[in-house]
Amino acid sequence: MNRLLSFFDQETKRLAKNSSWVFLSNFYSTGLAFVRSVLIARGLGATLFGSYTLVVAFVGLVQEFLNLNLGTALIKFGAGYHTDNRNDKLFALVKVSMRVSGVMALLSVVVITLLTLFSDAELHRMPGMDAYVIAYAVAASITYFNSISRGMLRLYYRFRISSLIEMIMDTVETVVVGIVVFFFPKNIAVFFPAIIAVRFINAFICNFIAFLELKSEWKHYYNVDTEVLADDRRDIRGFVVGNSLGNTLKTVISQGDVLLLGILTSPEQVAYYAIAKKLAYAILTLTDPLASSIYPQLAKLLADRKFSEVTTMLGKITRFTVLPALGFFVIMYFLHRWMIVFLYGHEFSAAAASFMYFLAGALLGAVTFWTLPLVQSLGLVRMRIVAYLTTIIVGISLSWLLIPHFAAAGMAMALLITNVLNATIFIFFSFRSINLVSRSESTAL
Repeated sequence: MNRLLSFFDQETKRLAKNSSWVFLSNFYSTGLAFVRSVLIARGLGATLFGSYTLVVAFVGLVQEFLNLNLGTALIKFGAGYHTDNRNDKLFALVKVSMRVSGVMALLSVVVITLLTLFSDAELHRMPGMDAYVIAYAVAASITYFNSISRGMLRLYYRFRISSLIEMIMDTVETVVVGIVVFFFPKNIAVFFPAIIAVRFINAFICNFIAFLELKSEWKHYYNVDTEVLADDRRDIRGFVVGNSLGNTLKTVISQGDVLLLGILTSPEQVAYYAIAKKLAYAILTLTDPLASSIYPQLAKLLADRKFSEVTTMLGKITRFTVLPALGFFVIMYFLHRWMIVFLYGHEFSAAAASFMYFLAGALLGAVTFWTLPLVQSLGLVRMRIVAYLTTIIVGISLSWLLIPHFAAAGMAMALLITNVLNATIFIFFSFRSINLVSRSESTAL
């Protein structure tokens, strides 16, 4: 045990401590997500499940275009404000973020409503689907505020309460889904209102508990004037716009594939694709907590100019995860088809054709989970945008070539290639940036 602990540096041990509660939450949430995916797939069937997946992807993609992801900015600039003992600036930023999020949430609903009412897409041809899409958009828009609440909890290292919130929300959603599909199987008219109601309930839980948890910190700054941010507005605006665009492009990669597949194939192929992707990406349960925890840690380390600690921590983490990832891939190669049929039934057996491509991409993401937090901590928003644009162009080109021949599996192949390309670009430019800054500071000294 002492030899194992000695392998890790101090910052890696701190990361493990911070992410322990998040790991518990993600493990619990992923377990329930499995249950929900099985219940929904079996309860709705391939066609309705594919249609539901398309609605979620459509709303998520449009709202991401108007989502400024202000929780990320709170951590990025809040880390510096903590270092400078300027909590007045931090809570001024919170106030501005709440106002802007309200405006963007309303705008997103208006845009989705217009697109829904004036679209001829097959997505909206089911009776009553227009109303469901709009109502779902209203409920989902509240997640703009969830981002702020979670960002603040992570910034203050309140990982325990943040994790408990997630566990409560997932429990509520799973119970509701289970009741609905049991008593009303293949009934989209009951299923959608239930999902919409859950979105509202969970948003209230997330924001109300976060407010109570941070009330003692917030009460001293209720009346803070947002003008204290005057000197930082340009930097904040530049980061928010660049990071938002980067997150939007990331969502285009992660959600646009579903819409593109729906355009080129059928709801059934979308259902197979979604099942395989959800099942394979469950491996990220192990690293999503680390990604959530490492971002504020990296932001503070880089704010303190501790470059060697950053590179040491990331190198050791990567070496520690490569071999288990390869071993898991080999095992799942022999078991994946049986697992899909056992969980979802023979109706979804075609999902096995896409699964291994998704699993390879998920394991790559697990090993390099720290790349996006590192890019965000370094403020490389322009590079991130260029990287995403490049991978989107490559991904769309590959999709048009592969989908006609391989259907859902072709889209999975294209996504794997774009994931490899994106990770390579992120790693190269991140370490180049660290080396350049480190050298310039050493020269100045």
